[in-house]
Amino acid sequence: LDEGRWDQVYNSIEPGDYVLIQFGHNDIGGIDRDKERGVIASADDTCHVYHLQSNGQYKVIYSYGWYLKKFIQDVREKGGTPILLTLTPRNEWPGGKIERRNSTYGKWCRQVAEETGVALVDVHNITADALDKMGREAAKAMYNHDHTHTSKAGAMLNAKSVAKGLKKIK
Repeated sequence: LDEGRWDQVYNSIEPGDYVLIQFGHNDIGGIDRDKERGVIASADDTCHVYHLQSNGQYKVIYSYGWYLKKFIQDVREKGGTPILLTLTPRNEWPGGKIERRNSTYGKWCRQVAEETGVALVDVHNITADALDKMGREAAKAMYNHDHTHTSKAGAMLNAKSVAKGLKKIK
């Protein structure tokens, strides 16, 4: 939003368009420290003013749910149909299974979908199921240099998960 990327999407939406909304992969970190990008961890409509260490300025940060609802409202305003996508899983394997974020970002995304009546594609669990089947060693090829960003093979797996989820919700 701050980088103007949403403005580009918003300005291109035409009546009848379907807009897939997925974000938050890099928002788990610090809001007022580290890379200073993040959201308030909640589906609730809330915000807080943070003092940024990097430049001493103050900035209003909203919750993950608030941002989702803003994007949904914007898409509807333009006559489009918003569809929420849960986050793609990270390459972390606690207890020998791929990490699941069903009690945080997945939960909040499902909550917003329910509150707003928007369709939801559970990319997170569809992809995580596939990664669990292939196992940790084989799954390494699905990621690049870190635990978040996928390789081309991982991107293809996530795209297949989106397609599978879209078929499921018709």
